[in-house]
Amino acid sequence: MSFNTVLTLVMVAYFATVLFEGFLSYRKTHHHADYLVAGRKVGPWIVGASLSATQMSAGTFVGTIAVHYLTGASFIWAWTGIWLAYVVNALWIAPRLRRYSHEHGALTFPDFVADRFNSNLARGVAAVLTVIAYIVFMSAQYQAGGVILQTLFGVPFLYGAVVLMAITGLYTTVGGMIAVMNTDFLQQMGMAIGVLVGLPLLVAYAGGLENIGLVLREVTPRYLSWHFGLRDLLGFGLAFGLTFVAAPYVVTRFYAARDDRAVKQGVAVALFFNVLIATCVAIIGMSMRVLYPQLAVADAASTVFASQVLPPFVGALVLVAVLAAIMSTVDSVLLVTSSAVSHDIYYRMINPNASEKARMRINHWATAVVGAIPILLTVRRLDIVQFVVVAYAALLASIVFIPVVMGLFWRRASSAGVIGSMIVGFGVCLLWYLLKQPFRLNPVIPGVIAGALAMYVISLATSPVPEQNLRIFFPEAARAGGDD
Repeated sequence: MSFNTVLTLVMVAYFATVLFEGFLSYRKTHHHADYLVAGRKVGPWIVGASLSATQMSAGTFVGTIAVHYLTGASFIWAWTGIWLAYVVNALWIAPRLRRYSHEHGALTFPDFVADRFNSNLARGVAAVLTVIAYIVFMSAQYQAGGVILQTLFGVPFLYGAVVLMAITGLYTTVGGMIAVMNTDFLQQMGMAIGVLVGLPLLVAYAGGLENIGLVLREVTPRYLSWHFGLRDLLGFGLAFGLTFVAAPYVVTRFYAARDDRAVKQGVAVALFFNVLIATCVAIIGMSMRVLYPQLAVADAASTVFASQVLPPFVGALVLVAVLAAIMSTVDSVLLVTSSAVSHDIYYRMINPNASEKARMRINHWATAVVGAIPILLTVRRLDIVQFVVVAYAALLASIVFIPVVMGLFWRRASSAGVIGSMIVGFGVCLLWYLLKQPFRLNPVIPGVIAGALAMYVISLATSPVPEQNLRIFFPEAARAGGDD
């Protein structure tokens, strides 16, 4: 049986499974809280697998493998920002956000912004800017899917991207967050099995680790050392890490956890999967450079690895794991962006009297429309997939990191301050990209610094948030009669 035949059978089985899960989840979805935060009753393994699967997107299984293929070992240090973000979340961020959501019924990241800063305008700014950043992100996921299906089956690039969008959009629209988190669990298991089975076969085929090291030393002196300098790696790490502390799709998973223990254990589960797969994809990328030193498109390295190096069934599992990584990210981002449109903009700002049925209908339509828009960027193929993901991460971090951290830990942060912080942070980050990154400084650094300065200066110059809003987030200080 040919590889393409085996792959087609495995892909059909996988797509059928996730669509069936979407149908099952639809039957469990009875109201808006089920649709957006899975009823707030998710256990640690589902929370952790969903966090990890969502974070490990096409940027991991297509883009990161491509970066290691081109540049060698040093890019693995970019992951340390994400790993530190997991620790920060478990200790200080996730439990507080979970308790806030459970006690006050929050469903989205803009809900947090509106409640903490007593501003519906801030809600709208948060919703619009995060949707813009996530559209850039989704374009990278579709691009990766298009490259994979084009490489394997010869279908036009755009058709592959549309097929991926359609299947993911269907089960997300039907099943909401319950479907998203359950399929994320299945997808994370598939990713782990795929790399753990495929990697030893690849290393053996390339002559073992010792031979791989000998060959790679001849590629360039920096391939096994420091292709990227400290400034580059710091920028990558900050872009990923600052985003992951406060990304809206991360926040909604904290909301969905059933208790503090589940959210902390879930973060530990996610960190385990993250470290495991980061190590494997680094070795895969460099091993592929030994076997195929002249690939025309580096983003195709993962596809060539699965289709030409591994036995058919194992290769099919690996490629389905790559598709799972893409879909597990797209479904989460779709749900976050559609909820920003339906819940935060339509329901909270335009029609607060909308019925539950009307809100669900708007959510379904928003999912379909928002899912289709990134195709326009996908056609342009903005860059290698991983560098599009880095750009998105910098933009999103510049929007969300300061509102979450200063909102949770600085009582004086004001409504005007958070609006200024999000707009200034996003604007400076985008400008830094347009200026071609002066001083070789990753745009996340000036973006976050500018957002923090705007929050601080504008907050001190404007009226503070009413005390009733602060009591939700600073109960200890309220009981002690604290002020700052």
